[in-house]
Amino acid sequence: MIRRSRIAVGLALVCFFALQAGADPQNKRRIFIVSSYHCDYLWSQSTQQGLSEAMLQYGYLDSLSQVGLCGPENGVESSRMIAKKAWMDTKRINSSFDIAITTERILKEIQEFQPDLVMLGDDNAANYIGNQLLDTNIPVVFWGINGLPLKYGLIDSMDKPGHNVTGIWQAGYYKEGLQLLKRLVPLAKTFAILSCDSVSARPNIKQLQALDKQGKLPLKLVDVVKTNSFEEFKQRTLELEPKVDAFFVLNHDTMHDSEGKHVDMLEVGRWYLENIQKPEASHEDQFVREGMLMTANDSGYNQAYAAFEIAYDILEQGLNPGLIRTRTPAHGPYLVNTQRAEKLGIDLTRFRSIIDEFITESKALE
Repeated sequence: MIRRSRIAVGLALVCFFALQAGADPQNKRRIFIVSSYHCDYLWSQSTQQGLSEAMLQYGYLDSLSQVGLCGPENGVESSRMIAKKAWMDTKRINSSFDIAITTERILKEIQEFQPDLVMLGDDNAANYIGNQLLDTNIPVVFWGINGLPLKYGLIDSMDKPGHNVTGIWQAGYYKEGLQLLKRLVPLAKTFAILSCDSVSARPNIKQLQALDKQGKLPLKLVDVVKTNSFEEFKQRTLELEPKVDAFFVLNHDTMHDSEGKHVDMLEVGRWYLENIQKPEASHEDQFVREGMLMTANDSGYNQAYAAFEIAYDILEQGLNPGLIRTRTPAHGPYLVNTQRAEKLGIDLTRFRSIIDEFITESKALE
């Protein structure tokens, strides 16, 4: 099983600071949050915002000013909560050895913290940390699992998890994204997938392939690039560009150069945006902010916000996580990057009624 074969990662999520002096910690909820990734990652910033605003909405933060800089020892104490977070950083540090060390360290931190509830952000945290907490007396809520969360053995079924774990998963909204691309570029008929080979990307690829096989996509899937070699990614993308009408750009954040050094997602994105002249869809807002053309957003903000709603019900309403069905939020806004549209010669004037939000930045090109 996947959950037994790899040991993941280290440091958790939620960037908090500003401890409030003089508060009595005895009656406060203790929440430990683990993120699979690192603080500067665009998806992490989106989930952080959703989690923080949910905590504020439900009275667990006194103000958003309590959300501070990211770091390995971040935490926050409010009038109602003591939270601690850890970041696993598995996009950049993901060998089996590193994951094992990180997992052991975080489990020790959880034991010492003695939380009332643990929140796990994304696949690696859910898999490696979640399976160590399965069937303990600590309620666990995850978010951001790509595809159905049954794959990690944390739940018995989607509607009745059956254990101490439940949460929020990502549907992807690939069909909706390609439908929007088809409206923007009516002549597009074929596409290829561009992706790294990671625990986050593989389920996305499988779901796109399944939708294509079922005939549910408006464009025909021609080929898939799945690699952690940046050189191979560049070569195969350039070879495919004249053969397809569009791309679906998935995660590209675990690539390495010819010397084995990690290549930052924005560096991969910069190469792509400077060298490829075909339109692309993506599945998350982070890629449109990076500079890709558009998405039917599977929002990180929505993922974390919805996860804290479940956490609140467990902590304050006494609900049993084993009886709380897992769910996926509706997709967020349709986003289009105006810089990319202009470069590709796409006139957005007549599409303003169907586009929810225009992104005017391209972080990969800054």
